[in-house]
Amino acid sequence: MNEFLFSDFPEVSTEDWRNQILKDLKGNPWEKVTWETEEGFKIEPFYRKEDIVDLPRVYKRTNGWNVTETATSESELIDLSKKGADAVILISQGDNGKLPGLKIGSASDLERLAGLTGNLPLVVSLEEKTPTFSDSLKKLISSHNIVLSDFDPYGVALKKGELGTEENVIGKTFSSLAGTKGFSGVGIHSYYLRDAGASIGQELAYSLSWGVDYLNRHLDAGVTIEDAASNLWFWMGIGSDYFTEIAKFRAMRILWTEILNAYKPELGVSLPALIVARTSNFQFTAYDPYVNMLRGTTAAMSAVMGGADFVSVLPFDSEYSAKQELGKRIARNSQLLLRYESFLDKVEDPAAGSYYLEVLTKKLSESAWGKFQNLEKDGGFGEALKKGFIQNEISTRANQKRNALATKKEILLGTNQYPLSSERHPELKTSLEITKEDTNTKGQTRFLRLLPVRLSYEFDKWRNLTDIHVAAGKKLPKVFLLTIGDLTMRKARAGFSSNFLGCLGYEIIDNLGFASVKEGVTKAKELVSEIVVLCSSDEEYATYLPEFAQEMQSQLPDSWKLLAGYPKDLITQAESLGIDDFIHMKRNIVEFMEKAQTKWIGK
Repeated sequence: MNEFLFSDFPEVSTEDWRNQILKDLKGNPWEKVTWETEEGFKIEPFYRKEDIVDLPRVYKRTNGWNVTETATSESELIDLSKKGADAVILISQGDNGKLPGLKIGSASDLERLAGLTGNLPLVVSLEEKTPTFSDSLKKLISSHNIVLSDFDPYGVALKKGELGTEENVIGKTFSSLAGTKGFSGVGIHSYYLRDAGASIGQELAYSLSWGVDYLNRHLDAGVTIEDAASNLWFWMGIGSDYFTEIAKFRAMRILWTEILNAYKPELGVSLPALIVARTSNFQFTAYDPYVNMLRGTTAAMSAVMGGADFVSVLPFDSEYSAKQELGKRIARNSQLLLRYESFLDKVEDPAAGSYYLEVLTKKLSESAWGKFQNLEKDGGFGEALKKGFIQNEISTRANQKRNALATKKEILLGTNQYPLSSERHPELKTSLEITKEDTNTKGQTRFLRLLPVRLSYEFDKWRNLTDIHVAAGKKLPKVFLLTIGDLTMRKARAGFSSNFLGCLGYEIIDNLGFASVKEGVTKAKELVSEIVVLCSSDEEYATYLPEFAQEMQSQLPDSWKLLAGYPKDLITQAESLGIDDFIHMKRNIVEFMEKAQTKWIGK
């Protein structure tokens, strides 16, 4: 439909828009308003209708999505449908019994637990135990309509370092799970990649290659391509990059359709990808966890608008709360708002027609397809996994993100920006210890493990020492901001220092300003401050530094002397005067936290 409104106004051309932007840039280059994505392509500041010609359709099995609850205890299964859940994920307890989960040791256990859910569609996470329960799982289809389970040898290899089964029987096992309408027994855990720090493009490309490897194993075992495609589903992660995540799910649907069509024309249209989306733990934070509500909500919107079939949102307090009752309710309700107030279940492809999202989907598809083709040329996903290529690529990216977070090139609210220094979570120690144990290499394994470690883990680890210290009744270290001189600079540097040192959870004492350095140090001594930060301008530091060092040596000889900023011309002098460290934009916060905690709390 082409209906032209406001015909009295002349149409504005793309060139006119571009010229206006260049005029507003006042001599700055066009690149100033373009965005270079992590995946290597550029995004322009605006798009128009001519930019979205001949884009493929995004195919999906049904409109809407299933609000999906993850259950690790029997009490969580009661009245789920009344609480707003459309489907449930049953997490089986780990082999060692330490990890939270449901006890599913027999067919009767499975039948009983499924009965507690009513007739909700089921995702039963049994991993390598799936084949043992194959017949029992298929029997549940009559009462639950849709039953998914997650036999995934490569996923187990990423998690544990071993396939969990003999490689030469994988295809045969796939065959035993395939061929039953309503049941899909092979779940590709690509959220493992996101939880370990994979980029959106990496998750997308590797998921496709993973899926192709499994399709071929089905075919080699004599399974038809229709049954093979029906037996596969994708368990994908959702990050906090709102628009790119929408584009990722749309790109996944487009590319998987193309792949299936290559096996058999129109197969991808009749059997679109089945996607279960789960919020990635990588971006969730333990401190200031209420921000996770926003992360979870935007992630859910991304998955819904991108076309996920099932969406599961982690509780905002999942890192430190055992009960998580409020967190689970908020996680469900955020999706119910998207359904009943935003009506996102009424449209087949809510993002269709958005010039920006259509172009982003296209460019992300092209970028991921290139990565996918390179993997296939080198032998496919299985070979890349054996060589450690997948794991090393993701680990490299994750380390880059951690370094960016430590130097504030990456911002995580509540962690390295605007931390709540008074917040205390000594109980987080248990979660941190589990992560530490999980990341320890335990002997030689056939496959390189991929470690699911939160982006904020290093911050949380060092900060939690403060919480444990305070919980034991010990003195909380005090940071005194000695503000003096130029009003603008001292306020700016005090604010930066509060943010920087607040990451430690220490008590921060800000001040309006002092007439002299001696007055400030005297006040810091009265308050028994372990750390004193001189906050002023670079120009005035030449005057204040010698007096600051002298007064600190006289009044607080055992306290740290810190300088807010990094005045290059004064660094040698400052170090000779005994300045302990410098608080500035390029200082690695995690390294500083380790240094401070070793000094004032003890490892």
